[in-house]
Amino acid sequence: MVNMIDEYNEIINNTPFIQHILVIEDQAQRRTIILDEANYSLGRHSSNSIPMYSRQASRHHATLVRKFNNKTNQYSYLILDGDLEGNKSQNGIFINGQKCLIHELADGDLINFGCDVNASYHHLGRRDNGLMNAALNLAGDPNSESQTLDNSQGNNLIKSTLILSNEDTVNERDEDDTLEDQSYLDTITGLPNQTLFKEYLYIAISNAKRYHNCAAILLIDLDNLPQIYQSIGQEAGDRILKEAGNSIRKRLRNGDIVARWNETQFAILLPQMNDTQNLPNIVQRIILAIDQPITINQQTVKFYPHHAIASYPKEATDSVEILNLVEKRLTQVKLKEQSVATFTTGTTPDLQTPNRKERVERRLYRALEKGELALFYQPQVNLKTGEIEAMEAFVRWQHPQQGLVKPSQFLPWADQTELINPLSQWILQTACEQNRQWQQAGIPALVISVNLSAKQFYQDNFSNLVTEILKETGLEARWLELEITESLVLDNFEKAQTIIQSLRQLGVRFSLDDFGKHYASVRYLRELPVNKIKIDQSLIAKLAENSQETEIISALIDLGKIFHLQVVAEGVENQTQLATLQNLQCFLMQGYRFSQPMKSEDAKNFLLLHRSTSP
Repeated sequence: MVNMIDEYNEIINNTPFIQHILVIEDQAQRRTIILDEANYSLGRHSSNSIPMYSRQASRHHATLVRKFNNKTNQYSYLILDGDLEGNKSQNGIFINGQKCLIHELADGDLINFGCDVNASYHHLGRRDNGLMNAALNLAGDPNSESQTLDNSQGNNLIKSTLILSNEDTVNERDEDDTLEDQSYLDTITGLPNQTLFKEYLYIAISNAKRYHNCAAILLIDLDNLPQIYQSIGQEAGDRILKEAGNSIRKRLRNGDIVARWNETQFAILLPQMNDTQNLPNIVQRIILAIDQPITINQQTVKFYPHHAIASYPKEATDSVEILNLVEKRLTQVKLKEQSVATFTTGTTPDLQTPNRKERVERRLYRALEKGELALFYQPQVNLKTGEIEAMEAFVRWQHPQQGLVKPSQFLPWADQTELINPLSQWILQTACEQNRQWQQAGIPALVISVNLSAKQFYQDNFSNLVTEILKETGLEARWLELEITESLVLDNFEKAQTIIQSLRQLGVRFSLDDFGKHYASVRYLRELPVNKIKIDQSLIAKLAENSQETEIISALIDLGKIFHLQVVAEGVENQTQLATLQNLQCFLMQGYRFSQPMKSEDAKNFLLLHRSTSP
């Protein structure tokens, strides 16, 4: 057999010596073991190098094998499931929450043996005497679990010594079957479950106490997970959940552990921290892992997680206290979140603070998922024919606390988040489906008009999105009208022109909203392929006979006629405005003088009563 002292001397002459330590805990005791042999066997049988005191441990549960690296002149240890004959354990081994057959141990690795036996692996430099003494509990402790042996060679080598209890034989139980325990992994994600996580947490806190380090727990709640399952189904939901767990795991450091805590929550253990100064950056990196939309079955799903953090030893003294603290904090976060989303009419959204932006986006997304958003419809009336020629769709939010919220109170906020794209898709889809349903109910076909913001209109592949929605709903393109503002067009005229032309080729109609507010040049109006202009309601509101506004509106009406465009007056509220517009030869009108925006069922009844012939 190779002389171990000679081998160590060769290593020390070339590189700093590394001491390998295994800290193992079972029902009997906690032991610190200095690893220096070529291999070790671990199991329930007393013949093992490292006996394990648990009825759930296999008789020969795992093996440690030393591996030497010629390039670095250092060695490491591999841990194998089972013995060297190829026999596997009953319940397996888990390294940092992942079940494995073989693993090369790294400093700080947490090990669970598929039962109530846990261990952690560490390597320390030869001259790290302070850390070594702490690890071995030798600082004047007469009950030390390890001893220094064989110092006669002058190299201060620490040999492995196992301090066992008097009941160190389990021969009478060796023939008993191993108690199988299948309750350590979550069946959906394959991650450790709450039981296994608590085992890891206990040993992590024990190590942190022993080595005077820090540890932390991050608890993440996927608040909208039940709605996602309801929307995409059980199988797809399971796939999404598993992907979320994998995304978190990929962002973790070596030794960190992610577990499925309960139905909607993940728990992350951060056991190796010198201090908590960098904790916010670590948490932010983990949260970002599940902050990206996931597409499955042609459906885009986005999690909006709540999270809370607690640390040892600054905020808690043991594993029970730190768990109670982080769960209490998460509950407080969720309760606080329920009171978020109070929007004030006329205010300019200020979402520069990331947390505020996240809260607003999350609340609006939940409103969309829970069916709190709905479309209301307002008619465009042709006074010359007496017919309703179009219905404009407006989104409304039926807030559970604040009642009906108008679009001007929340759309500006949504427009500054990534929610605006799925929201615009929902609005378009719902409006087209509604128009098709009216046709199927026997109502003569009419135009459905939908407003677009700049972010909606200029999003990538917008033309393809509209095409796909028309195909899915079965609505002919000529019965869809998209409203864009004058300012939107002026921001990027060439791109706007391209998008409009591509959809006009399909038959989609376009109207220029808020016309007259920014006074676009006549050249732009001539070159823009729109069907209709809508005179801004701020001009209509000031309308009076023989006033300056009357002259402006008259000029806008004449301009529309020159370019063969329909002209609609928005915001008509009284008889004076109506009569003046008629005198100016503007007969298409929209406003409270005829009807306020109506729910879909009320709009249907309105159309059945007033819509008799096609335009």
